[in-house]
Amino acid sequence: MRQTKRLLSLTAVLLIAACTDNSIFNPMTNAAGTYQLTVYAGKTIPASYTIQPGDPNYPQYPNGATFVVTGGTMVLNSNGTFTETNNYQTTANGGGTTPSQFVSTGTWTLNGTTFSLFAPAQNGNAARNVSGTLDTDANGVLTVNYQEPNGTGGVDSFEYKQ
Repeated sequence: MRQTKRLLSLTAVLLIAACTDNSIFNPMTNAAGTYQLTVYAGKTIPASYTIQPGDPNYPQYPNGATFVVTGGTMVLNSNGTFTETNNYQTTANGGGTTPSQFVSTGTWTLNGTTFSLFAPAQNGNAARNVSGTLDTDANGVLTVNYQEPNGTGGVDSFEYKQ
C-alpha cells in the first residue's frame, strides 16, 4: 500500500511537470534557435536567377538583371514568434548592384514534426501561411523544410538548418 501511494505521488508529480512550459516537455523550446538558409526556391545558396529583359514582373529592370540570394536566417523564438531574413542582391544588366533584404515576422507552431508559420501582410508582401517539417537530419542537425507558392502557379522549396 505504501509503495502504491509513492508510485501515485510520483506519477502526479510527473503529470504536473508535463503540464508546465519547460524545455523537457515543450518542443518549441527545443526547436527554438537560429537556422541558416541552405535552399532558396529549390536552389542551394547562393541561388542565382536571371531576370530577362522586358520581363513585365520586373519593370525596374528593363534591360534584365541577375538576382542572387546570398544567405539568410530564420530565428525561431520559444514564445512562438519568428523572424525570417533573406539577403539578396540584384545586378542590373549594364548597371550597378543593389543589396537588399526580405524580412518577415510572425508566429510558428510545431505539432510533432509538422512545422507551420504565419506572417501577416507586411513590407509590401502578402500574408503567408505555410506548413512543412522540422526534424533532425542524418547528422543530428535540426532542419526546417517548407514549400510556398511562388506567384506563378507553382511552389518553391525552402530549407534552413540549425
